[in-house]
Amino acid sequence: MALSQGGVCIFTSNSYPSTPLVLHTNLQAVAIQVHVKTLVTVCCVYLPPRDIISQEELNSLVDQLLEPFIMLGDFNGHSILWGNEDTNSRGQQIEQLISDHCLCLMNSDEKTYFHAPTCTFHALDLAICSPALLPLLTFTVGSDLYNSDHFPIFIAHADSVRMAHRPSI
Repeated sequence: MALSQGGVCIFTSNSYPSTPLVLHTNLQAVAIQVHVKTLVTVCCVYLPPRDIISQEELNSLVDQLLEPFIMLGDFNGHSILWGNEDTNSRGQQIEQLISDHCLCLMNSDEKTYFHAPTCTFHALDLAICSPALLPLLTFTVGSDLYNSDHFPIFIAHADSVRMAHRPSI
């Protein structure tokens, strides 16, 4: 299945049943509910850097996501909480969203974006989840840009990572 809105889309494997979740928002966001071991809502978001986004719009988006959920995307916010050297107003908004809704930021301080004109790296792509998912998932950033200016982020089930590293007998 493919679902898109503005600058975001979600592709799912036919191996995992999924259903689109209708969102009532002007934000560039799409969501699905996917049946993995349980029903999980996955939401992809793009917040353009120059758009003015109200805190109410962000709160409304989160309020529409059925738990447990994970929100992934290019939020275009800088914050020291996720590895930037400074915090901008968009970063403060995202911090407030996480705090107000008791959400979990999966990012460490790894950079996810390469700004070619200045040859600098930033963390703009975030993974935010409801608390129930945090111990079940791992977050990693890929090392290849694949002809993009964003490094891919990978979310995996924690058990699959542990199983991949088990010593053989």
